[in-house]
Amino acid sequence: MIDISGHLREYRREIGFSNYDVPLEVNCCGQQSFLTRDFSKSRPNGRLDYQLIYITRGCGYFNFSGKEQVVNAGSIVLYRPGEPQLYSYSFKDKTSAYWIHFTGSDAEKILNRFDIHSGYIGNNIQIKDIFQEIIKELQLKKTGYSIVATADLEKMLALINRSMELEASEDRNDLVLERLIIQLNQSYNNAWSVTSMARYCNLSEGYFSHYFKEKMGVSPMKYLANLRIEKAKFLLSESDISVSNIAASLGFSDVLYFSRIFKKAVGESPTAFRNALN
Repeated sequence: MIDISGHLREYRREIGFSNYDVPLEVNCCGQQSFLTRDFSKSRPNGRLDYQLIYITRGCGYFNFSGKEQVVNAGSIVLYRPGEPQLYSYSFKDKTSAYWIHFTGSDAEKILNRFDIHSGYIGNNIQIKDIFQEIIKELQLKKTGYSIVATADLEKMLALINRSMELEASEDRNDLVLERLIIQLNQSYNNAWSVTSMARYCNLSEGYFSHYFKEKMGVSPMKYLANLRIEKAKFLLSESDISVSNIAASLGFSDVLYFSRIFKKAVGESPTAFRNALN
C-alpha cells in the first residue's frame, strides 16, 4: 500500500479531532493506493471530524445503512461526525483514493452552501491537484500553512459543487447515454443488466431507466434485446453459422430461449426466418 499524508498536529487519534473555535480547519489529508493487499476501515461510531474521500482509480466497497455499495472511480463519499464509517478496498481493483478530515464551527454551513454530498464528480485534475497541495502544506508546515490548507479546502468544495452540477446536467447525461449506446453496439453479447448500464453511466438505476426510455423510446433491456435480434437477423441472412452458434455469439447461453425471444420479436423461429430467405 502506498500511503502519503500530512497532518495538522504532531500526534494522531483514530477518533479524529474537533475544533469549534475556528470556522474551518483541516486536520489531515492524504492519498492511498492499494496495490498489494486489501484494506478495510471500521469505525462504527465514526469520528469527531468530517471525512471526504475521492476515489480516483478502481473502486471501494462502502456499507451504507447495512447495505454494501460499490463506489466507482470518479466518486466522492462524505462522512459527517459520528456517522459510522465501514468501507474496504481490494488490491485486485488497483484502487487509489484521496481523503481529507476537517472540522470547524462553520463546516456544516459550508458543506450546505456548496451542496456537498456523496456522488459522482468524474475525473477532475484540479481537485486532485488541490489534494496534493493540501498534503504538501501539512507536511512542510511553512508559515500560515493551516490558513492555506483551509483556503484550499474551500476552493476544493467549490470545484466539487461545480463538477456535480456538470455531471447532473442534461448535456452530460446525453453524452454518457451516447457512450453507452456505442458500447452496447460493440459489446451486445456481454451480460448487460440495468444495474451495469446505470453503473456505466454513473446514474442511479431508477433515474437511468426513466432517462433511457425518455430518450430512446424503449426500456434499456428492450433496446438491448432489439439490438441482439437485429444482429441475429443479419447473421441468419448473411452467413451459414448455425443457430446455436449465433445464439452463443449474441450472449445467449440457451439456444431454446434465444429461439423463443427471436420468434416473439420477428414472428417466426430463426430457422424459419433463414429458410424464408432462400
